Amino acid sequence: MTRTLLLALLFAACVCAEQLTVAQKPVTTQTPQTTDVLRINTELVQTDVTVLDKQGRFVDGLRADQFELTLDGKAQPISFFERINTGTAKELKQLAASRGGSTAANPLPSEAEAPGRVILFFLDDLHLSAASLTRARQALSGFVETRLRDTDQVAIVSTSGQIGFLQQLTDEPAVMREAIARLNNKHKSETYAGRTAISDFQANQIANHNDRDLFNYLVSSTMNEYQLVPPKGGDPRGLAQLATNNVRNRVRQIEVQTRINSVDTLGVLLSLMRSTTRLPGRKLLFFVSDGFVVDARSSDALTLLKQVTLMAARQGIVVYTMEARGTYYTAEIDATSNAFVDGLASGTSARMPTIETQALREPLRILADDTGGRALLNSNSIPDSIQEAIDETAAYYLLAWRPETENERGEKARLKVTVRDRPDLRVRLRKNYYVPSVPSDKSQTKASSDSPNTAAPPGESKPDAEMLATLGALYPDRELPAALSVGYLNESDKNATLKLSMQVVRRALMPDSTEAKAAEVDVIGAAIDDRGVIVTFKQVVSVVPDQAAQQAVIWHQQLSVPPGLYQVRVALRERATGRTGSARQWIRVPQRRPSGLNISSLFLGERKPAIDDPLSAPNAVKVSVDHRFARTSVLRFQTYVSGELSDTATAPDVEIQATVLRGGKPVLTMPAAKLPIETARATSSPYWAEVPLAKLSPGHYRLQVVATNRKTGTSVTEAARFIVE
Repeated sequence: MTRTLLLALLFAACVCAEQLTVAQKPVTTQTPQTTDVLRINTELVQTDVTVLDKQGRFVDGLRADQFELTLDGKAQPISFFERINTGTAKELKQLAASRGGSTAANPLPSEAEAPGRVILFFLDDLHLSAASLTRARQALSGFVETRLRDTDQVAIVSTSGQIGFLQQLTDEPAVMREAIARLNNKHKSETYAGRTAISDFQANQIANHNDRDLFNYLVSSTMNEYQLVPPKGGDPRGLAQLATNNVRNRVRQIEVQTRINSVDTLGVLLSLMRSTTRLPGRKLLFFVSDGFVVDARSSDALTLLKQVTLMAARQGIVVYTMEARGTYYTAEIDATSNAFVDGLASGTSARMPTIETQALREPLRILADDTGGRALLNSNSIPDSIQEAIDETAAYYLLAWRPETENERGEKARLKVTVRDRPDLRVRLRKNYYVPSVPSDKSQTKASSDSPNTAAPPGESKPDAEMLATLGALYPDRELPAALSVGYLNESDKNATLKLSMQVVRRALMPDSTEAKAAEVDVIGAAIDDRGVIVTFKQVVSVVPDQAAQQAVIWHQQLSVPPGLYQVRVALRERATGRTGSARQWIRVPQRRPSGLNISSLFLGERKPAIDDPLSAPNAVKVSVDHRFARTSVLRFQTYVSGELSDTATAPDVEIQATVLRGGKPVLTMPAAKLPIETARATSSPYWAEVPLAKLSPGHYRLQVVATNRKTGTSVTEAARFIVE
């Protein structure tokens, strides 16, 4: 493998973190007006609104004729109206319907292909105290363990970027747990050991608003703290100047750090929002912080804040801001009095807690209000606040309308939506609207979204550069439909074997060609972890295209890796057309226990039995790559059990229990089965069983298999996801 390919794979290992946390610099480029709508070439625009009652519950059952949409006070006809559930396949269909339907290049998904909720957690760790960060971590863990759905796509991102490679959108709970575990205190507080504390807000008031009373108080407090009292008859001016210089230097340092932290936070948040371009539907973003200072006099933070709300409108993101400290206040935060014993203080309060709290909360309010969300403040329960936001955004109303005047097309009109004769209802929407330009072709859309620069580096061909760009892209490329399934086998105490199965739809290759010659597809892949472990492969697959053939083309690869959490990526490129595709999957390879019970990944296949064919038919079945099965078929799973099996005194007693779950709840439990004695005595024993799917409705499921040694009480669990169509 060439040096360039290895560097590109290293890039693939961190590209997501880089795109979710861009270089932390002020963004000065001009951006359009804020919006909650999207424009298409027919000038039909969309507005998504949430309607809540006095208890904060979504109001269902409203009709189009109950809504009134105005631009600069002028009533505007509503061309399209629909109630939408967030994260469903129907949401994409309804959005497409308001734009005029689907296209061959962008077919509508089936109900089993529901995209799920997209939930982004942004931890402002530069403005989170250690106690606040602990509460946030506990709340995130609770969400993953009790509120996460199988179809949810979740990203956990921090301002500092400390999560690194795991800072990606994923549906894998193991990745989320690891990301949460990596959140450590990054709050950059002043390293001053004295009693005269100066907060970010105070430093800003002195440096940018010339608060002389506050400055004089801090000077007086410093003199008192260090007992800067001249001897009887001495001149106090020198000691006063010493205290003045101390306070002035501290204020300058704190104000500079405050400005940097605020700009960093908003810059990374803007990058995260920009990275969601290719994610369809409405997205929910939680901004978790203790609050921070935004002042137009001191930095570009206010301009950045405006750009963030504009980007949220463009990407369909609703922001709920959460004050992590709640009603918990430390002495440093709530120091409202000066308690020095010798009474040299000026009498001016060191803190104005109400004013300071309002200032720190102001950017949280702006982020929420301007994006159609809500600022969740002064609450001690972060989990409850998360659930409130999820409940409020679970559904919304989509209104489409057509601008008529140049002022309206120029995004300068004031947009307002109300429910007629219902003053008791609250309509939540973004403040203005935005009309984006329409890309001239698909390639422009793809190039402008998340693909790295595809210019070929010195010594590399353009096809290689295109494949490397596809491999390192933030989201999978669907131009050439590809699928990937990865499992592991623990064949030694040091390394495990990753079994990769890859798939491409045969009829998708050279669709316009009438020739029967083979299509050559270049394939590159890698297993990557954030420790720098990168195991790669490269191959060429020759496929005879057949428009009538329904079978997919499947091929395999093996990689040897040490235990750890990996993201496996593959990229494909059809040589004749240059079309590319990619797929990826997370997999955790556990440490093998030499003297304990071990179980491999679950390998799934589909058997389509005849009418009188028993479920236990021994016919071999192919490994399923996309894990999509018909209800009329039978799911067969295979795993390998090893360790703690042989017993010289008595026969081993290993039990296998398979359960099908949906939404975390069991919907089908298979009878427990004992591992056959002759199989159990082997060093590594294959085990397979079947699960009938006829009673399962279409949708997403999780197969969970537990192997238990009944004599020792030890057990191991493996799970795999699948879709019933």
